[in-house]
Amino acid sequence: MESKLGIKDDLKAEEVAYRIDHLVFSQNMLNSFKRDKGEFLDKYIRNIFWSDDSKEDKLYEKNMSYGRDFHMMCQRIFLNIIENVDEINYIDNSMKSDLKKIESIKRTYINRYGKENIKFHPETTIELSDRIQVTLDLLVEIYEDGKLSQVNIWDWKMEKRKILKSFAKTKMQTIVYMYACKESIAKDLDYSNLKMYYYQARINNNVMIEYMEKDHEKNRETIYSLINKIKSISKEVE
Repeated sequence: MESKLGIKDDLKAEEVAYRIDHLVFSQNMLNSFKRDKGEFLDKYIRNIFWSDDSKEDKLYEKNMSYGRDFHMMCQRIFLNIIENVDEINYIDNSMKSDLKKIESIKRTYINRYGKENIKFHPETTIELSDRIQVTLDLLVEIYEDGKLSQVNIWDWKMEKRKILKSFAKTKMQTIVYMYACKESIAKDLDYSNLKMYYYQARINNNVMIEYMEKDHEKNRETIYSLINKIKSISKEVE
């Protein structure tokens, strides 16, 4: 027997309520719920994940593996663990070419603002008091006269299909990342001083998303509407 949500008898209403009460809300979770409630329940309530040995699944895993390695190398660049990509002998030429573009981004910041006025925070996590959490590929703080003046968010995208700005503006990732940053690190900044960049190194495509107060209010409404719907699930379990 199943509830109207498709949750089988092996998961009771009190278990669902407990798990929902302890969720940390990420952009992936909210997007999963928005896309398919059944998928959300399997992943985040019933903890069911699946994969197969299909050609598509193997290709996906190969791309994911490349992406994990690329993100790790980017992190090392901004932590100054890697000072010159050309000196790395354990990566192929394709990744080396992509990483040089990341090095160029780092140099551009330093040349434009001065090393003393820039703080790079790769792979950094922000969690708001109501358990909205984001993990950013790169957060850049820009200072002027010792005071924080700008915040930039960077996300490294590995797909080769060009991301359009019109699409990027509506992504759940954009909504949650910019909202969380404005509510925390960029709280005292003008909205115009918070920007997000999606960068596709493989095709050298950089999409910049600007922020306004109306965006923030709309994002707040979107996020909390989804969270409230998630929290109401336990009431729907019979």
